Amino acid sequence: MDPTVPLHVLRESEELHRITIMNMSDAVFITDDDGLFTYICPNVDVIFGWHQDEVQTIARISGLLGRDLVDATALQEHGEFRNIEHEVETKSGERRALLIHVKRVFIKGGTLLYVCRDITERKHAEQVLRRNEERLRLALTAASAGSWDWHVPTGQMNWSPETHRLFGDPTALRVPSFDAFLERVHVSDRERVARTMNDAMEQGAPYETEFSLVGYDGAERWVMAKGTAVRNGKPLRMLGVFVDLSDHHHAQNEIQKLGGQLINAHEHERIRLARELHDDVGQRVALLSMEMAALRKQLPTSLGELGDRLATLASETADIGTQLNRFAHELHPARLELLGLEASIRTFCDDLSRSKQMTVNLTITGLPPLEGGVALCMYRIAQESLHNVVKHSGTNRATLVLTGTEDELILEVSDQGAGFETSAARQDTLGLISMRERTRLVSGQLTVASAPGSGTRVCARVPLASQPS
Repeated sequence: MDPTVPLHVLRESEELHRITIMNMSDAVFITDDDGLFTYICPNVDVIFGWHQDEVQTIARISGLLGRDLVDATALQEHGEFRNIEHEVETKSGERRALLIHVKRVFIKGGTLLYVCRDITERKHAEQVLRRNEERLRLALTAASAGSWDWHVPTGQMNWSPETHRLFGDPTALRVPSFDAFLERVHVSDRERVARTMNDAMEQGAPYETEFSLVGYDGAERWVMAKGTAVRNGKPLRMLGVFVDLSDHHHAQNEIQKLGGQLINAHEHERIRLARELHDDVGQRVALLSMEMAALRKQLPTSLGELGDRLATLASETADIGTQLNRFAHELHPARLELLGLEASIRTFCDDLSRSKQMTVNLTITGLPPLEGGVALCMYRIAQESLHNVVKHSGTNRATLVLTGTEDELILEVSDQGAGFETSAARQDTLGLISMRERTRLVSGQLTVASAPGSGTRVCARVPLASQPS
């Protein structure tokens, strides 16, 4: 004892040391070279469940830990061993994981210091994390998805095995980087994808985008990228997943191809029926009307009532012929090929106004020359939309606006009638499906806006660049 240090100061120091040891979660022991305890911390029960005096009866550290942890010769050489993971059984029989530090000392009559830290909860958390990571890996694999993580300041990027596979690198020979990722994105999508990712990085926001890529193996795949960006005043990290949509896109292409074939088959059947109505049934009805008119002229004047009835029948038969001709033209608008889209729509609106007492406010401006597919698409959508106004809106007024711009053709048909709920059920009616499919076939878009009591608006937009040159 240093005689210059007051006794009350030493006592305060010892009390502070005792309080510190008591409030530590670690257990501290000192032993001699034979492993006999020379010091046992008072809070040993926190980890082991044994009280200080009970541990004293165990006598040796190996009895408490279950075995000798270190080789005496090796410890003599190295002086200490850190972070020894060891599992022990407590007084209650519970298994606990410890992280133990062993060091040579000369204190409390001993030569070896053991510091034991309980890491059971940490080990359990690690096991849970590993299980979750394995589940995530299996889920990503099942979904044909891969993960990636980019540390922006260093540029280091990590790809999961599935991401390497998506990029045509199943053996993970390529070094991941943001530039390497962008190089694989198809040139037609590269600028858009880079802009999306950079915007997300600058804003620290989530992102989602779809694009095609050309893998290192030369295969083209469709991919959805989804994730988030993290900032800490400046870009810090981006992470997310890539989902392989190739099979989905192939299936969609097949469905769309089939849809196009069905539309074409439908048009061919319309043409056949129109010819049948016009060339066969229509001609026979017209001939019947003329024969009845001729027969009436041959009747004697004494049969005036019968003649009047024949005249009425001849007139009604002629009306039927006119209706058949109108149906034939609606099934296959031959005038569309002869006169063009504007004249065909104007004629159709005039016919509709006469036959259904319908007022159509018609505006057509700026139409360029159109190829047959685009013209037929717009005509059919106008036809279907106006028929829907007649059948469902409860109003006798509609507005049709057809506008050509430098880049696209826009058709809008609207009314102020009953409207409807744009639920999935109503959106999937045959008429709407047909209009959407026709628009898709010419690379366009169709939108339908409606609400009960607020009328309906149908808008079709077709890029003029989609036409063959």
